[in-house]
Amino acid sequence: MTAPFQWIPADRRKWTLIVLALASAVLIAVLYVIGKPLELPESEEALTGGILDIEMPVSPARADRVVSAWESRGLVDTASRQTMLDFLFLCIYPATLSLFCMLLADRRSGFMAALGIAFSWAVLFCTPLDAFENLLILRMLGGETFSPFPELATFVARMKFSLVISALFGYPFLLLLQSFLQRFVRLQ
Repeated sequence: MTAPFQWIPADRRKWTLIVLALASAVLIAVLYVIGKPLELPESEEALTGGILDIEMPVSPARADRVVSAWESRGLVDTASRQTMLDFLFLCIYPATLSLFCMLLADRRSGFMAALGIAFSWAVLFCTPLDAFENLLILRMLGGETFSPFPELATFVARMKFSLVISALFGYPFLLLLQSFLQRFVRLQ
């Protein structure tokens, strides 16, 4: 099976990953700074998750509470700006994670290499998921907090975060586990 970024020359993949990772880190920092005012721990709603409160509102009632709390504090534009910037971020972080999994898979053979390539492809699905989620968030920020927008946003965000966590932590953990088990078996 061919990995998504196989077309990048082998001697440039590591540097490409570094550039993508740095760009992702910068955007994460900017998104964090923009979104920090959205954290409202002192509010009745205890909105401590920032943009996550509207990414995964679960229900229309919760989405309405989040948007109302932000509206009363003049923060809807802040949430909209952060969501709009996320459209740039969603073009970069899936590619970063995909290339990361591909580079890890390149160092393996057999099932673990194939699994890494599968993760490399799967994490790219974060791009359309995140874009759809952002469109749903913008609708909710515009006052459309009724069904099915909050439920869909929650479902899509959970799928996206599952892919991110699997690529960033799951696959590397499996590789570490495999290495540990191989060493353990050799010692006996």
